[in-house]
Amino acid sequence: MKIIWFLLLSSLISVSMDVSAKAQDIAIEDFFKTPKFSNLQLSPNGKYLAVLSPINERRNIVVMEVDRFKNARPITKFDEQDINSFSWANDDDIIFTLDSNGNEAFSIYAIDAHNKRAKVIQLVGSKVGASGIRSASVVHLLPDDPKHILVQYNGRNIVAPDLYKLPLDSRWDRKHERNYKMDLIAKNPGNVQGWMLDHDGEVRGALAIEGLKGTLLYKGKGEEKFKVLREYNAEEANIEPLAFDFDNKKLFVASDLDRDTKAIFYFDPETNKLGEQIFAHDNVDVTSLSFSRKRKKLTAISYFDKYPEEVYFDEQTAKMMTSLKQAFTDKVVTITSRSDDEVLNIVYAASDTDPGQYYLYNQNDNSLKALLSPMSWIDPKAMSPMQPIEFKSRDGLTLNGYLTIPKNSSGKALPLIVNPHGGPFGIRDYWGFNPEAQFFASRGYATVQVNFRGSGGYGRKFQQAGYGGKWGAEMQNDITDTVNYLVSEGIVDANKVCIYGASYGGYATVAGLAFTPELYKCGIDYVGVTDVSLLFETLPKHWESQREVLEMQIGDPSDEALMKRMSPLQHVDKIKAPLMIVQGAKDPRVVKQHATDLRDALAKKGVILSDDEWIMKENEGHGFQKQENKVELYTKMEKFLARYLK
Repeated sequence: MKIIWFLLLSSLISVSMDVSAKAQDIAIEDFFKTPKFSNLQLSPNGKYLAVLSPINERRNIVVMEVDRFKNARPITKFDEQDINSFSWANDDDIIFTLDSNGNEAFSIYAIDAHNKRAKVIQLVGSKVGASGIRSASVVHLLPDDPKHILVQYNGRNIVAPDLYKLPLDSRWDRKHERNYKMDLIAKNPGNVQGWMLDHDGEVRGALAIEGLKGTLLYKGKGEEKFKVLREYNAEEANIEPLAFDFDNKKLFVASDLDRDTKAIFYFDPETNKLGEQIFAHDNVDVTSLSFSRKRKKLTAISYFDKYPEEVYFDEQTAKMMTSLKQAFTDKVVTITSRSDDEVLNIVYAASDTDPGQYYLYNQNDNSLKALLSPMSWIDPKAMSPMQPIEFKSRDGLTLNGYLTIPKNSSGKALPLIVNPHGGPFGIRDYWGFNPEAQFFASRGYATVQVNFRGSGGYGRKFQQAGYGGKWGAEMQNDITDTVNYLVSEGIVDANKVCIYGASYGGYATVAGLAFTPELYKCGIDYVGVTDVSLLFETLPKHWESQREVLEMQIGDPSDEALMKRMSPLQHVDKIKAPLMIVQGAKDPRVVKQHATDLRDALAKKGVILSDDEWIMKENEGHGFQKQENKVELYTKMEKFLARYLK
């Protein structure tokens, strides 16, 4: 099948021509400024396109007609906060969420996309107070009921969010902190962490957690009371509901029963039996499904081994994706949005060296139009490839990760940035375009991202190998072994290694400097945990139901010896290398005391951080979101790294 190509030219959305440039000449802003266009979404009828674009230096929503892409205009104009995400609720209304300076209290808003005089309407509010964080999220768009959406909100009980049906023509009463038209359709008994809905938006199941005990609940169509399908321990193999089939009877589930990695199965909740295995992979978990709502069928299952992979269960989808992949042989191709009739599709093609390009694919005439490039100023030819690595840890565990080596370098005896991911449990690093890795490569540094034990996606045994007091020990050893592996391969200069990470990666950074001080020349702690006991003491109240699971995963906070052993704050005297500390003052997960206590402990031993080594932003939370703060951060980071690795 041959694709017919068109090139879209428009004054608003024209794609600038790539200009070849040496990587080291690329400005910091080019890597970290807000993408010009992102999150393209078609309206259900396919007549309009909405996109996030920087207006007033913040991500706002721009809407245009798909027909010749005319009449483009911004429909929101926020100048303090970025819009986090948005969706078409119907052909006219767009709903979106806003945070307040990083405190993770999300409110839901709506606006008429076509009325030029329309104003933003708050549908559900949020609040941060002594009782905790009250926050809302959209659960279901109810495509067959365009006047309503389903939302989850913990206004009644901070630890137990309820489910509501919400009219789009309603609004939040800020004085009384409620929306009077919100209809409670599922009251949380106190232990439900997630609701399962069928294709009609009816509540059919729930996942409840008490301590380490999980319970899968289910009720039939039209029934009122739940019945228990399965009880399990948090460490046990389990069944994870993913979606109902279109008959609203059978379920698609991910399960690791009688196996290590999660596979996709059919499941009959009426008989409570696992059915036919649909797809499995021996090395990695499989949990991601794609559907055709129009044709009411499963179309594809995707998974991530070393690279993203996809298998197809529908001839039409297979034919379309094969054609698109032939058009972009060196890219990963995904469908990110489509019209209800599935004729128009937003295609995104990207790679490890290319931040990507959006296209409009028309199934009727098999045409492909170039639309928008999020970062058109980036020249893929100047970027550095990211390659998978695999090696054994000191105790024989197979570790996977990714290595980015500066383009046009010798590939030998390079300075290295070790970049452990956050989480840590259930999270992993992926292959693809990474602005940080490309920034480091442009300055001559290799970057390694390793999926140490405890990371997700590699099966239950690998994740649980990080449970129970492994912070700063076996998990940290995996990071150390990564450095030693790259040194032994001749890729890295052992005398030029720095460690940098955020959240748990920030913990691993400070732990690396404290527990293996001979290994690193410097470290950058970004919103990182420094005191593990403080992490438990300041646990957000809406996470309280997860406390026992976290204790099982991380370690018992009442074990003072363990907390002291794991916490880098208790070992500051061992830190020799220079340290940069970065923190958002409104961070609800890793509160700012982690950073201030570490700074004060360093000061007691005579280490005073300069303004370039201490960054505390009052208008940020768990990671910087505002463009000006990100540019400042990486500008200071560039100076810091050059001082100790050049």
